[in-house]
Amino acid sequence: MNLPSNIPMPNLNVIETIFNEDATITDLLLLVLSLALVWFVVFYVAAATIHPLVHNKPWLVAAGERDYDRGGKELHEKLGAPKTKPQFVEMFMDMWAWNQTLSIQHLLGGLVCLPAVVPGHFGMDASIASSLACLGILSEMGWELEDMLVWIYKRFATTNGEKKVPNALLLVLAIHHSLTSILGLPVVLYYRNLDVLHWLCFDLQAAAAISLMVTEYTKLLDVTKPSQLRQFQSLTLFALVVMIATRGFHWVYLCSKFIYIWYQDENWGFFVIGTIISLAFSLFNWGFCIEPFYKRFKKFMKVSAEYKALPADAPARDMRASVINLEAAVADVLTRQHLEEELAASLFPKRKINRRSTMPPSMFAGINTSKGGKRSSLVMLRSSMGEVSHLLSQLSTIKDDEW
Repeated sequence: MNLPSNIPMPNLNVIETIFNEDATITDLLLLVLSLALVWFVVFYVAAATIHPLVHNKPWLVAAGERDYDRGGKELHEKLGAPKTKPQFVEMFMDMWAWNQTLSIQHLLGGLVCLPAVVPGHFGMDASIASSLACLGILSEMGWELEDMLVWIYKRFATTNGEKKVPNALLLVLAIHHSLTSILGLPVVLYYRNLDVLHWLCFDLQAAAAISLMVTEYTKLLDVTKPSQLRQFQSLTLFALVVMIATRGFHWVYLCSKFIYIWYQDENWGFFVIGTIISLAFSLFNWGFCIEPFYKRFKKFMKVSAEYKALPADAPARDMRASVINLEAAVADVLTRQHLEEELAASLFPKRKINRRSTMPPSMFAGINTSKGGKRSSLVMLRSSMGEVSHLLSQLSTIKDDEW
């Protein structure tokens, strides 16, 4: 992997650089910096536009409170940035608006790769289709650079930056952004017309967009309501299938093909570095993404089946215990769809949670405990202290690794 030793003056026409098959590393670096600036402006404008449209909307506030009770509180404590519920909900609303823009950014990155991976390229010239796919890679690099710089700025140049952005979060973000940052420019320089490269970019970008969209939408669902529980089950299964396909089978196939090409070309720099990174991220995909997500989805389906199987006249204590188990399973599934949260949960030891404080009474507001019609509130008042003690004793027997 021998990069050019003589670095000429960059081409300042970035549009021309996008479609220039002979672009130099300097040209590509300038394009990445330009894209970083573009994404900074886009994210700032989009978030500023979306935020006032959704801020303090009851459905978003309720979703933020559920996310806090489902484990958001404990996650931020692990990261060294504990938050009260109002603080968390405010941050949740800000991040929800930001994540909508992030979904679009990844979706666009996948869409520009589409002509290169579709037979016939939608009638485009193969060179143009390849250039658009490479634009998807460079766009992702630009966003990752912009995102990392913003977090670093918040950490080191703002008041209480160490609390807003703890070092643990910076580490997680650096790991997340490392693959494209390390291999992006070299592969575009040397293999811009290779279909394997186009497919890798399409898979990762499209899968990330789908995961984000599903996660952010399912956070809004109240799974204690049958119709919304069905939506959560269906969409989460879809996200799992996409993850297994893109980060599992197709990833292994594409990386194997890329490694074989490097071997055939006797490009030993790419072969050694690329093989190490490919193997490391294959293990990462399995250990941090696919396996945890599958296990928690399987557990969620079991718990949700138990919840739905409760009879209409089930005791209030059994209904409460079932809701708590269901919300805990939902929290696990949502966490495992967010790569940063999965990394955080794995990098930092799990802390014992006070279960009496994780599910406040507000969590049960509006739940139809009869599952067949409204009960008189007097029925709920009949729950004796003996029932409460029974519930707490049930919760105390639940193993920590089930939460």
